Amino acid sequence: MASYAWTGWSCVAALGRHAMGGDATDLARHTRRWARRLERMWRLELSVEGLEHYREGTPTVLVANHQSYIDVVALFLVLPEMPVFLAKRELSRVPLFSRVMRTRGDVFIDRQRHDAAATTIDRTARILKPGSPLLVFPEGTRTREPRIGPFKKGAFHLAKQAHAALQPIGIHGSLEAWPREAPAPRGGPVRVSIGPALSAETVQAMPIEELVARARADVAQLASLPLA
Repeated sequence: MASYAWTGWSCVAALGRHAMGGDATDLARHTRRWARRLERMWRLELSVEGLEHYREGTPTVLVANHQSYIDVVALFLVLPEMPVFLAKRELSRVPLFSRVMRTRGDVFIDRQRHDAAATTIDRTARILKPGSPLLVFPEGTRTREPRIGPFKKGAFHLAKQAHAALQPIGIHGSLEAWPREAPAPRGGPVRVSIGPALSAETVQAMPIEELVARARADVAQLASLPLA
């Protein structure tokens, strides 16, 4: 598929530019170019709502639902700041792509080992900084149906430890644009909706179970999807 070839070439180019002295801003521009080309190749019709709610310049954990690979491309294109990801450990084994992710500052988490996951969350909380929000898909994997699955608690523990704000994001249409069983995207409209953030003070004050439930309900409403 042409998109795989484009991704491979983009990874090589990004690593080459970084080796020649490219900085984080240069890598962010290159990443957006990669995403913009995929948007055209996949025939996506992206739209964004709620940009006025986006919280810039402060440590923030972004939580979004996850329906397909399109979600990453969409978020790279519509968010004002380039996020880093709390990504599943399996992606660390993908040649080239994983090297670019590490260069970007993305963090891999082993969801099967609680002790290792807790260490990763603690380490990430210490390095979370303004201008580089952390993006987490708290469902843990792509959904198979147009619903919001249960949320894992890691992102919320991290937000508390980092004294960070928590911003909900709902994505609608990416499952229809690329169903999980389909070998290639079908294209079509994809909407990203950004909701009001919970301040760091609110995150600290809320019990973890209440925080998870609140964020899940907000994401479901933003994505116009029911809870599973």
